[in-house]
Amino acid sequence: MHGTTIRSRDWSRSAIAMLAALLVAAVVLIIARTGAATSAQTRVDAIYQKAFYETCELTESLAVNYAKLIVTGTNAQAQTILNDISRQAQGALSNLAMLPLGEETVSATIKFVNQAGDFAATLSQKLAGGEEISQQDYETMQTISGSATAFSQSLNQLMVRYAEGEEVFTQSDMTETGAEELYPLTGAASDYPTLLYDGPFADVERGGSYKALENLYVVSQEEAQAQLAAFLGTQNAITYEGESDLQVKCYEFSVNMGEYSISAGVTQQGGKVLYMLSDAQIAEPVLGEEECARLAQEFLASRGYGETEMSYYSRYGGVLTVNFACVEEGVVLYPDLIKVQVDMRDGSVIGMEAHGYLRNHVLRALPAPEISREQALTGLSPTLNAQDIRLCVIPQNGEEYLCYEVTATSSMGMFMVYVDAMTGEEREILQVVNSETGTLVM
Repeated sequence: MHGTTIRSRDWSRSAIAMLAALLVAAVVLIIARTGAATSAQTRVDAIYQKAFYETCELTESLAVNYAKLIVTGTNAQAQTILNDISRQAQGALSNLAMLPLGEETVSATIKFVNQAGDFAATLSQKLAGGEEISQQDYETMQTISGSATAFSQSLNQLMVRYAEGEEVFTQSDMTETGAEELYPLTGAASDYPTLLYDGPFADVERGGSYKALENLYVVSQEEAQAQLAAFLGTQNAITYEGESDLQVKCYEFSVNMGEYSISAGVTQQGGKVLYMLSDAQIAEPVLGEEECARLAQEFLASRGYGETEMSYYSRYGGVLTVNFACVEEGVVLYPDLIKVQVDMRDGSVIGMEAHGYLRNHVLRALPAPEISREQALTGLSPTLNAQDIRLCVIPQNGEEYLCYEVTATSSMGMFMVYVDAMTGEEREILQVVNSETGTLVM
C-alpha cells in the first residue's frame, strides 16, 4: 500500500488541551500583574481567547461527528449525532460572533458553519419523517466532513500562533497584521484546503458524462437485478425500490443479506453497479487491515475491474474503506477511482462506490513523457528528499495530466509532489498525514 503515516490526529486534540491550559495560565498571570487601569482590557482579551478556543473545540467535534454520521448503521444513532452537530454549529456561531473581526470579515466561515448545521437539521427532520438517508445525502456528508476537518486543522495551526505569543485578536494586532493573516477564519470559502481521506484526488469533481457507459445499451429492470445478483454472488431476495437520477439514471434495489441489508444502485445504461451501502451492525474487527484490503482488491479483480492499486484507506470501527485506482501499463490512473468497504469480521465486501471509475475509465492513449525522471527530481525543493517516483494521471480543472508522482520527506513530514511529465511544471503538492482512522492527504 503506497504511503507512510507520519502523525496522529491525537496531536490536534492534545494541542487544543495544552494550548488552552497555556492560555488560561497566561490570562491569570496577566491579571495578576496588571493594575486596575488595564484589567478591563485584559478581561476583554480573555473573552476573545475563550471564544476562539471554544470555536476550535466545537469545529473539531463537528468534523468528528460528520465522520461518524457517514458510517453509522442506525437511524436512531444518526439522529443523536445530528442533534449534536446542530448544537455544535450553533455554539461555534455564537463564539464566532464574539471575536473582534466583524461579520463581513468572517462571512465565509459563518456561511460554512451555517451550512453544516442547516444540513444536519434538515436531515434530522427527514429521518424523523420516516425517510432514509439517500446516496446524495451521503455525498453531501462526505463533502462537509472533509471541509470541516480541514477547517479544524487550520484553526489548530492558528492556535499555535497564539501559544507562540501572537495576540491575534487585539485591536493593535488587527491594525498591524490585517485580517488576511487570520486564516482560516478570514479566508474565502474557496481558499479552504481540500482534505482527502482516501488518498490523492479521491474527491474528484463530479458531473459530466460517464465515459465507461458510453455506447452501452439500456438494460431492463430485470436485467439490472440479475447483474446485481451476479455482482454480489448471492441468491438472496432482491427487492426493486424504483428509479433514481441523481447523476446518472439508476435502478434502485435492496438486498437481504441475512443479518443485514444492502441498498444498491445499478445504472440503466450498461447495468453497472454504481454504489452499494450496508446497514450492517459492525462488531469488533477480527481481520487485519492489510488482509481486508487484499480481499477488497481480489473482489474488484473478480468483477472485471482489471489491474488496480491500493491507495490510502480509512477505518471506522470494524469497517475498512479502501480507495483503489486503476493502472494502465504501469501508470496509476487517479481519475478512475473505486471505493470498497469491507467488514473486518469476515472480510466480506459490504459497500462500494464507483462514480469516479464509471465517469472516467476509458482505454487511454498515454503519451511518452517529455522529461525524464531525473529531470523531474531536479526541480524539487532542496528541502525535500525523494523516496519514490512513478508515473500517474491526475485530474485538474476538468483536464487530465500525465505526471510524475514523487513521494518525498522533509523535516515537516511526508509530501507527494506531482510534476507534469510533459512540461516539468509542478502541478500539485499534497501532505500525507496519519489519523486515528487511517491515512489522509491534504
